[in-house]
Amino acid sequence: MLNAKQFSTIIKMQNQLDKKIIINHNLSDNGTLTARFLALLVELGEFANEQRCFKYWSTKPSSEKSIMLEEYIDSLHFILSIGTSLKINFENFNFLEKTNYQDLNLAFIDLFSLVTTFFRTKSSNDFFELLNIYFTIGKKCKFNSEDIITCYIYKNEVNHLRQSQNY
Repeated sequence: MLNAKQFSTIIKMQNQLDKKIIINHNLSDNGTLTARFLALLVELGEFANEQRCFKYWSTKPSSEKSIMLEEYIDSLHFILSIGTSLKINFENFNFLEKTNYQDLNLAFIDLFSLVTTFFRTKSSNDFFELLNIYFTIGKKCKFNSEDIITCYIYKNEVNHLRQSQNY
């Protein structure tokens, strides 16, 4: 999915954004952790809603790739924010595609479940498993590393601008 340099780049960018938010809103890093987990679940739901795999009652296709990718990246911001807040060592992460998902519904359900498990355990192993499922979903949605890094940089700039404008 992402190479080590790309992954390191977006982690640094996320750290800078998180620091700006903490300072701008006079918060503590740990004081926002529960809200970050809830925000992650909400953003994952928004992504699933645009992907539409669960909408068996509808013939309408998934949203266009750029819309899905933007929702995907919104989730990635919170995943990285939570990981850095918990001092997870990202250097220990190696993407292992989860090949057991014939159906994206199952992948999303496992992802939601793992977010709530990780909320309780704060375990590096659970975090890395969460990333593996997350990146597997991205791969199944035909997102490549260039898509992810380009959209991440764009959304990070938008988020910095929002902070400058008292969003």
